Amino acid sequence: MTARRGRVGVCVVLTASLVAFAALSPLRPGLAAAQAPTSCTAASGSTQVGGSPGALFGGLSDADLARELDLARDAGMFAVRIDVDWSVVEPVRGDRDWSVPDRMVDAITARGMCVLGIVTYAPEWARVATAVDEDYGRPADPRRFAEFAGAAAERYRDRISLWEVWNEPNLATYFKPAPDPVVYALMLRGAHRAIARANPDAVVVSGGMAPGSAAGGGIPAVAFVLALYELGAVRYADALNVHPFTFPGLPSDAPAAGDAGGNSAMVLWPIRDVMVARGDAAKPVWMTAVGAPTGSAEGAVSEDAQATTVRILLNATIGNSWLGPSFVYAIRDNGTDESVLDDNFGIVRRDYTPKPALAEVRDFTRRYPPNAGR
Repeated sequence: MTARRGRVGVCVVLTASLVAFAALSPLRPGLAAAQAPTSCTAASGSTQVGGSPGALFGGLSDADLARELDLARDAGMFAVRIDVDWSVVEPVRGDRDWSVPDRMVDAITARGMCVLGIVTYAPEWARVATAVDEDYGRPADPRRFAEFAGAAAERYRDRISLWEVWNEPNLATYFKPAPDPVVYALMLRGAHRAIARANPDAVVVSGGMAPGSAAGGGIPAVAFVLALYELGAVRYADALNVHPFTFPGLPSDAPAAGDAGGNSAMVLWPIRDVMVARGDAAKPVWMTAVGAPTGSAEGAVSEDAQATTVRILLNATIGNSWLGPSFVYAIRDNGTDESVLDDNFGIVRRDYTPKPALAEVRDFTRRYPPNAGR
């Protein structure tokens, strides 16, 4: 994860490609209306807390997978966010192996927790030609991505009712060669339709938007949301979704001049304003990655500052029924090298010893226990 800086206007993302999108078959109004909830959709209220362990979770040993999930359950988390990674399931076209997500889903549901499945990441054979050698190249054909999303929803129909469409689509990092609201709108529309056909009770949320700037090859979250509204695509998300990263600052810190792109907590309320103005006051904003890295890398924070970050963002959901649930990223450190930013997002260290943020999560979930609802 790299720092994102600066601002960019909506004009950057609303280009002649709007015309191309409009020329496609019309969007069906009302498709994303609320469905009769299953137990997991009913449990996903604003003050609920889940865990987001990250992409390495599926490769853990059985013992570590069990221990990490036990820790999440005992901390009061109602759900765990996992990758249902197309590039892992179908590295060879037409040959699907679901064993990696199967194992995670089985372990999570065995503990009475819900699964938030992210349908994400195209295999090499399905990537756009300009990013075919990039791990996070976007799909060349949104229809093929939608077909995979539908297959995943059908396979896990009885075990996953919460779905997220891609990860951080407003960043070049995860949508190579560059973020494109038109392409993402097509992906969101197709995935929502396919998931709804397989499981009409499912909740489908947009990919979490992270701090983004034109200077870093990204699109700021508010501009990205406005583009999706102009494209008519927000109706295909039952909730919008923000990753409110603010490190090395706190969520309550006002961004420095010219630095608004580095604090996506500050965009939560402007996004809410856009939604209300567009008639979407009833639609929530989820936060599927809440946290900050500790350690010694540039941009890292102290363990106390990480705990404060988690506390501020969880508390922000109190009295704001439109905000949440929140998923803490990450449950456990990915590594032990304190100089590597991505190794140190956990609320426990690699050896499972707790950081102060774990106590913040436990305190919050005691006050707002799982299944308390919205």
